[in-house]
Amino acid sequence: MTGMLDLAEFSSRWRAFVPRWVAASDDERIRLVEEAMAHGLPEGEATEAPDRDAVLAAEVAVIRASGEFDEFGYMWHNPDLRWHLCTGPEQAIHFAERGWHEMRHPSPGFDLWHYTNAHLDPEDDEVNPVVHYALEGRRHGLATLPEVQVLPAPTAPEGSPRRVCLFAAFDVDGIVDPTVVSYLADLSRFADIYYLADCELEEGELDKLAPYTKGAWAIRHGRYDFGSYSMLATDLVGWDVIDQYDEMMLANDSCWLVQPLDTVFAKMDATACDWWGLQATYEDFGIKDYEALGRPLSLDDVEEQMRQQDLWRYSDFIHVGSYFLVYRRRVLDDPEFRRRLETVAKQRDKTAIILKYEIGFSRHLILGGFHLATFVDGILPYHPVYRASAFDLMADGFPLLKRQFLYENPFSAPDLRLWKQRVLEHVPDADVDAMESNLRRIAPAWSLHRSFAIRSGPDGTAVLPEPLGSETFPDEDRWVPSFDHWWGFPVDPRTGLLSGAVRAVFDAVRDDPSVKKIVLEGSRPLDVSGQNVVRVATESPPGQMYGLRMGTILTTVGPRSDVNHPLSPRHHRFLQLGRPTGLTSPDVGLDGSGDTWGLRDASAVELDDALTRAVVVSGTPGAEAAARLPKVDPEGVWEVGSPRIDLLVADEAALAPAHRGELERLRRVLAGRRLVVVEPWDRSLELDVLVAWASAHPDVAVGVRPMTGAGASLPEPLLDLSDETLVSDPAKTPLPVHPETAWRVADVLVSGSAADLADWAVLGRPAVSIVTEQQARAAALPLGSAAVGDLRAALDAAVADGPDEAYLAWGRALHAASDGHSAERVVLAIKRTYLPVDEWAAEEESAGAG
Repeated sequence: MTGMLDLAEFSSRWRAFVPRWVAASDDERIRLVEEAMAHGLPEGEATEAPDRDAVLAAEVAVIRASGEFDEFGYMWHNPDLRWHLCTGPEQAIHFAERGWHEMRHPSPGFDLWHYTNAHLDPEDDEVNPVVHYALEGRRHGLATLPEVQVLPAPTAPEGSPRRVCLFAAFDVDGIVDPTVVSYLADLSRFADIYYLADCELEEGELDKLAPYTKGAWAIRHGRYDFGSYSMLATDLVGWDVIDQYDEMMLANDSCWLVQPLDTVFAKMDATACDWWGLQATYEDFGIKDYEALGRPLSLDDVEEQMRQQDLWRYSDFIHVGSYFLVYRRRVLDDPEFRRRLETVAKQRDKTAIILKYEIGFSRHLILGGFHLATFVDGILPYHPVYRASAFDLMADGFPLLKRQFLYENPFSAPDLRLWKQRVLEHVPDADVDAMESNLRRIAPAWSLHRSFAIRSGPDGTAVLPEPLGSETFPDEDRWVPSFDHWWGFPVDPRTGLLSGAVRAVFDAVRDDPSVKKIVLEGSRPLDVSGQNVVRVATESPPGQMYGLRMGTILTTVGPRSDVNHPLSPRHHRFLQLGRPTGLTSPDVGLDGSGDTWGLRDASAVELDDALTRAVVVSGTPGAEAAARLPKVDPEGVWEVGSPRIDLLVADEAALAPAHRGELERLRRVLAGRRLVVVEPWDRSLELDVLVAWASAHPDVAVGVRPMTGAGASLPEPLLDLSDETLVSDPAKTPLPVHPETAWRVADVLVSGSAADLADWAVLGRPAVSIVTEQQARAAALPLGSAAVGDLRAALDAAVADGPDEAYLAWGRALHAASDGHSAERVVLAIKRTYLPVDEWAAEEESAGAG
């Protein structure tokens, strides 16, 4: 067997392999994967980087063929994910796309982070460990699980150990807070402190720490606390200095010092262990488990349980808080411990930091035989420092209070507004005023407001705040800050789906971590995923609070129609995406079901128009119509084309995976038949006419999106495009067909909306108009309207004769600026409102020319 490829060569060969695999037939693809697993990737270099979706598809094929991926187990052990349970490789797609980054193991026999640290590059997350193992690692006998080792029992230190502390900090305002100074003043009695702030500090701020630190720096690196620990150990302090001490401590400024540390160090200096923290927590031990057991969970029992190699998720492992950790000499002499600390890399999000470093270090040390101890005896219910138990711990000498507990209140502890009183009950001389000053300066105001609003009910249970009413909402809107990079994506209120232009823009930024994407859901579940995405019910307190923070909100019908909260255009930019041609859809009622419809009154239309600040348009007619809106911004007419058209004309391979999967399922339903899509909007249709025509044309399927004139169920052989089970696999994916999915596959559109007929014309396919004569004249629609009695003849003509050229020219003229890249231009236009993107582009161009 030849030597194992280095990572660079492996990556190069993989990039060359993917295009060959994509171009091959299905049978050939299977053979290529089998040969690569048996003999390794063939030699070759890619002429250009393969398409991301192509790489994902090839990875899924290798992962499924590897034998290392347990699809049922992956679904069963990740209940926090929304599974559609289709017959396709849903679980493998999630794992290849996101799961491995989130330390969700493919099976209990494959530890992703161990494999990465042992055999790949822990500072590079571009190579999927399972793909590497299948194509390279297995043939060379690489281990997929860490070894479980046994070490002699540790002993307690003799006397007072010499201790070095690496202290990580961050301050949003670039200052050293008085609470940090008082914390380090007390900590300096027990350790030599080296301080690093992951931010720029105001001049003179580090001087505050001079009496208590051996060294202090402020360097922005963006790798969170473990990045600071790594930089201190490797670069700023150095292992040669650390080796002069008996113990190394890690601590950060996420906590306030409530009482002196004497009790903690007195107890732990007398405890035999290799490493220790203030407390440990375990996700599988909650309040009910604690009440059933009647006592804390034994740390020794959990540690022994954690020494089992098999693990589905790193979040299932014991978690020792990194805000206060101490490692003794036997750990410090472990080469792997040092290497892991030296290779801390910037991660996609804070969760990855916790999984790879906080939990990852714990797993390495426990499996390595290093004995753990904690100041708190045993394990209390999950995350005790984020519950009311945080105050009870102070009675036993617990020295710290987590600031995040007060303003995020993750477990909805009631009456936190009384936190100062609770602290003083246990520590009468605690400086709660300094803590409060820090809290008010740093904590997001809306988070603190929500946290302190949770009260105890008469029966002692927590009473969460109710949704804001119309009387109080405007006041909240004035003081809650909105952020430009928080974009709101409400569902189409007519269908309850995230579709059309709003969905196209979402797809364009779904993996852009710089944009926080708030998807405002209705009653239907949605098939959306990506980086930095939050899905929240619009009509809920969280939906309101997220809505208050959204700087830009993308709408289809209108601001108030799409988001039923009185958000002011003074604090939020409402961007209208649903009128690119200047034509509007019929003023149907908005109930989010797509089944029952009424008319919006004129006042609702006027309110939507008055709140709209910016409009995306496709050409001159759309721009002229947008300019007539009463309060559109001076630069608020963006002639960049309709993002909805992107979903219709883009190459299928460029579509998001959810769209491609839906297209595949719809084609299976059609089974080779042509498709006629009927969308009546506010026009009534005699269903028996459609039934008769469909029955006479068995080679054509007629899909109806029930709006007006159709009941909850359609007679056969008509297909109900709003039926959630229509394109479902046996497990029933709970989603109806998105309009754009049906349009991409359809041969003919029958529509009662001039706006939709304009969009459809871009596809160059025949249409049948059932628009009213008045609406047709207003839109200058050249396509003759089909009376109900003429519908069969109109359908026959459309199927036989093809599209009307005058109609196509009319629609395409309205979409002059739509070329399949409109969503990209919308994203750029939004970012231009708060980022100097043009200056950055000019700098890059200048650098490239130089």
